[in-house]
Amino acid sequence: MRARRHKNIMARGERANPPHIAQGLRKRNIAIAALVLFGGAAHAQSTDSTSDPATSGEGRAPQTAQPSNSSGTNQQLNPVLVTGEREKETATSPVEGYVARRSGTGTKTDTPIIETPQSISVITADQMQAQAAQTVGEALRYTPGVIGEQFGGLDSTVDYYTVRGFQQTMPFVDGLSTQTFFTVLSPTYDTYGLERVDILRGPASVLYGQTVPGGMVNLVTKRPTADPLHEASIEVGSRGLIGGRVDLSGPVNKDGTLLYRFTADSSSESTQTAFVQDKHIYVAPALTWKPNADTTFTLLSHFSYRDTGRQNVDLPSVGTLYASPFGRIGTGTFLGEPEFNEYRRTDEAIGYELEHRFSDILTVRQNLRYSHTHLNQKIVGDAGLEDDQQTLDRYAYAARASSNVFTVDNQAQLRFGTGPLEHTVLVGLDYTRSVDSWDERDAFEVPSINAYAPVYSGASSIVLPDAPDFSVHDTLNQLGLYAQDQIRFGKFVATFGVRQDWTSTKQYDNVAGMNSQSNDANRFTYRAGLVYLFDSGFAPYVNYATSFQPGLGNTFDGSSLKPTTGQSVEAGVKFQPKNQKSFAMLSVYNIKQKNVVEPDFDHPEGNFVVQTGGIRVRGVELSGVADLGSGLSLTAAYTYMDGKVTDSDQGYAGNRAANVPHNMASLWLDKTLQTGPLKGLGFGGGIRYIGSQYGDQANTLKLSSTTLVDAAIHYDIAHWRFQLNAQNLFDRIYVNCQSDTYCSYGLRRSVIGRATYQW
Repeated sequence: MRARRHKNIMARGERANPPHIAQGLRKRNIAIAALVLFGGAAHAQSTDSTSDPATSGEGRAPQTAQPSNSSGTNQQLNPVLVTGEREKETATSPVEGYVARRSGTGTKTDTPIIETPQSISVITADQMQAQAAQTVGEALRYTPGVIGEQFGGLDSTVDYYTVRGFQQTMPFVDGLSTQTFFTVLSPTYDTYGLERVDILRGPASVLYGQTVPGGMVNLVTKRPTADPLHEASIEVGSRGLIGGRVDLSGPVNKDGTLLYRFTADSSSESTQTAFVQDKHIYVAPALTWKPNADTTFTLLSHFSYRDTGRQNVDLPSVGTLYASPFGRIGTGTFLGEPEFNEYRRTDEAIGYELEHRFSDILTVRQNLRYSHTHLNQKIVGDAGLEDDQQTLDRYAYAARASSNVFTVDNQAQLRFGTGPLEHTVLVGLDYTRSVDSWDERDAFEVPSINAYAPVYSGASSIVLPDAPDFSVHDTLNQLGLYAQDQIRFGKFVATFGVRQDWTSTKQYDNVAGMNSQSNDANRFTYRAGLVYLFDSGFAPYVNYATSFQPGLGNTFDGSSLKPTTGQSVEAGVKFQPKNQKSFAMLSVYNIKQKNVVEPDFDHPEGNFVVQTGGIRVRGVELSGVADLGSGLSLTAAYTYMDGKVTDSDQGYAGNRAANVPHNMASLWLDKTLQTGPLKGLGFGGGIRYIGSQYGDQANTLKLSSTTLVDAAIHYDIAHWRFQLNAQNLFDRIYVNCQSDTYCSYGLRRSVIGRATYQW
């Protein structure tokens, strides 16, 4: 037995930039689906109207569910409507198929994507359902410039992803920040509760404050629909997966001024790692009140609970990435303690979106959300191999953590003309306050274990102190004032924006009884972009933008962190042919970032960070998405990136930037038969390629390229859809590493079967 040599800080989560209720969850998963499947609701007739093409200007039509897909594109069975025609698409409404035409993420106004001078992708609910995406990371798999599962997707408690080479774990949700201090407290959203996922590439600080320069991910949650929507599913899969889900929506009263939506998802399954079960519940009620044509108030809320264990995301590089005299550590090997490891988390959030139109010129909005997270976590992790290359030293701790995030965004939008110029002016003031607490008790001594033939010592072998030896209280405040003008002059559309941020971060050390960190920073950011709209559907654009992040974390020598800043130049061309459901885009860009923060693996005893200096990433992206009719849909993407450490305090200047492969490519196709005796039968398939990359800035951990294949088969009949998806079809084994003691296997083959009923 040896005392731990060091603790890998990623277990707690690097600084980011209730009672047990899960017993018997498997039975409740079936009950949730059965409740609605056999509720005896009456069938309704569907409409078959088609939407008008998106036009310039802000869409103000109310949201509604979509009718059955007459073109037969590959997608989830569409909700059945009782009355009315499908309204025009908006930035938050359901999208039929894969091709979205509008987004509010790039401008905070409901704007056609082709008119936004920046690269934007939208992953619709239909695409997520067709690909059986269970996490946000899985939903991002076929997106240009994005690694959706940066470390292989094995850790389902946090979505690690990169956008244009810059890591993120904290998406925006409905345009509002989810910023916390600790990565492990980052939000993880159930994809079934999402209407769409918007990816804005390039700096977004001019509208959202602190963001990385690579871009941002905005999760748009489901909202109440004006037409009745009823759906229930039951699913089973490999590793004992069983789950149920429901999605109900429609008017509450006869005049349709009050609408509701109720979405729920529950599942239980074993995992790729031995002794680790994953159980979760997600519930999201929403309510919309429209007292008149000019006022809309939408209440959004959700509750989630997850009970799981710690999967092996901190394996040694020897035996996984590199061969050892003893072979390879098994992909399902568990190197913790089955009776000790624990992860129980609850998330609650409630907020609203209020919009009122005073006139054709002035519209005001207020979007607000409060969220609370509570986490109980016990971990036994990798502290490094001993000299015999098979005995693994381990560390252990028990932690209680919480996060409280309040954020509000106030907006005033004005639409007016000045001579030949048409203006859409947006002025806003937003505020975010994040308060985190972390109490940790570190084990005095932890028995070592044989990584190739583990024999567990039991929870009683891990002795914890009675009181926390690490306890901090962190506070972040951000206040931002911004203004934007979208100017239309003939076929030109120009977008200009400016923002001033005031931020403060503070950490109080409860053990020492004193402030251990205090940083204040003010930053001015801006953006300018121009698009020209050809009649043919081509739209060349150019954009320049800056970004800003306050310094978060502690350095080993106690020095304050500098603000992290970024700038980006981007040019490209978008193509949206008229009267077709397709969209293509070519982008080239150059991004520079200064004062980059990363975990300090040289001092793993503390949760320290270092600033490597500067990183430059430049690249090319080519993508297309289409619903081609005759039951054929596709999405395709190619990305070239060149990432480089331009300045480093650790001697890494000139190295390739970590987690930036030179090449990535993906293709997904789905075909549904439209005629004949097999009408309704469909097949889908996809291929994903990620080129070789380095897992660290020192360029000592080279990760091999990976090619993965996905497949699907589905059959639609009457109100039913039966669907079978296989991910990583050929069971490719691959490894991702962040350090010599923090490697993990990627997700192996999984199969999910689902039956969905709509009425």
